[in-house]
Amino acid sequence: MGKNRLDLSAFDLKLLAMAAMLADHIGYLFFPQALWMRCVGRLAFPIFAFQVAEGWNRTHDRRRYFLRLALCGLLSEIPFDLVIGGQLIDPGYQNVLWTFFIAAAALWAMEALRRLQIPLPLAALCAGAAGYLLGEALQSDYFGPGVLTVLVFALCRQWHIGRLPELAAMLVINGWLLPSADMTLWGVTLPVELLATAALLPIWLYRGRQGPHSPVLQGIWHTCCFCGGWPGALEYKEAHHGQEEGRKNQRHADAGPEEDRLYPPRL
Repeated sequence: MGKNRLDLSAFDLKLLAMAAMLADHIGYLFFPQALWMRCVGRLAFPIFAFQVAEGWNRTHDRRRYFLRLALCGLLSEIPFDLVIGGQLIDPGYQNVLWTFFIAAAALWAMEALRRLQIPLPLAALCAGAAGYLLGEALQSDYFGPGVLTVLVFALCRQWHIGRLPELAAMLVINGWLLPSADMTLWGVTLPVELLATAALLPIWLYRGRQGPHSPVLQGIWHTCCFCGGWPGALEYKEAHHGQEEGRKNQRHADAGPEEDRLYPPRL
């Protein structure tokens, strides 16, 4: 590697993801009209997902890594539900750590299928489809597309298949599969989540260097993983509530006033 070649460490990526997440949260809470802050925030999740995939590929104890994701998801769920749903247990939406847990389970399942002599493409397809459906069924943050994001990063690096398939997958996930508001840029209407694809630029500058590492930094990182999905979860809840209200109002409009429902107009 040349001395002048830009090289981001895992620590650098974590700082970037946390900064993007902070901009996203501040924009959501205090400056809702500052769309650019929410756009910057789109960089956060792909980097978090990449770090989970990288951790899975590099860990020496996958069972421990898997159980740690499950434990973090369990410990985070009650405070997450209190913030998002105002109740101890809210089955309607799960925190983002469950998305990472499902992705790890899908990767583990794929490896189990490979040990059964299942061809690699078929094993990846089955595990990916199962992970996607589970993310959708459990309503974990970023849903099935969030699970697929982790799988794409993990498998592209395991198979060494280059950047083009990774870019294509991110465009499909963020531009088509993931629910998103729209924005108009230079007269073209695009999904806001499509900006998450830009996170590939710093990710591609990472070449395996760890950077500074300590338990304190790990604790901060895990806290950010837990907090990262709150604005998106709140927006999802608000949008879902708005859709329910819209359907309710439409039903009332279709039925007409109360007296018209009781006494239909004569022909």
